[in-house]
Amino acid sequence: MREFDLNLSTRPFPAYRLINIALAILLVVLAALSFWQAVGFRRYSRLARSIRTEEQDTRVEAEALGKRVAELESRLDRPEATAKLNEIGFLNHLIQRKNFSWTRLIAVLEDLIPPGVHLTTLSPDIAANGPIRLHLDVQARSMADAKVFLERLEQSPFFEKVIVNNKAQKELNGATDIVITLSAVYYPQKETR
Repeated sequence: MREFDLNLSTRPFPAYRLINIALAILLVVLAALSFWQAVGFRRYSRLARSIRTEEQDTRVEAEALGKRVAELESRLDRPEATAKLNEIGFLNHLIQRKNFSWTRLIAVLEDLIPPGVHLTTLSPDIAANGPIRLHLDVQARSMADAKVFLERLEQSPFFEKVIVNNKAQKELNGATDIVITLSAVYYPQKETR
């Protein structure tokens, strides 16, 4: 009799070997990923423990410093300390006023004032630890002269925030002069804006 090569199955056998290899590779990748996560977890847990102790030490130190600040503030709240601080502030303000250079201010203004303008009043307001605000009264022959002075003042590196407070006309010996009251912030140490 002849041998027949018959395959009675309707489907051929699937390639189990290829699927097994792919699953084995996936298992190895998942195992490596799990190992990497476990190592990272241990490392970050160790870091968190060290940071936690540092944070506790820092918190204790901050509380101690807070108590020290409260103690020092309670000393400063006493009337004799307040009086001493007021005296120090007053003396610092006197030193600032003493260091104010009138000759420098007059020299700067002399360069800025055009021929038809006269400075009638000049009073500085020297704030503690702040800018110097100047209050100026200016008398000009015409509005054009006053405008030239204001433009020079605004363009000067020594002055900022030039504000015209009042403008009036004044009759003097048959001529009408323009009187302007203005204020500006003066920076004696500035060279350029």
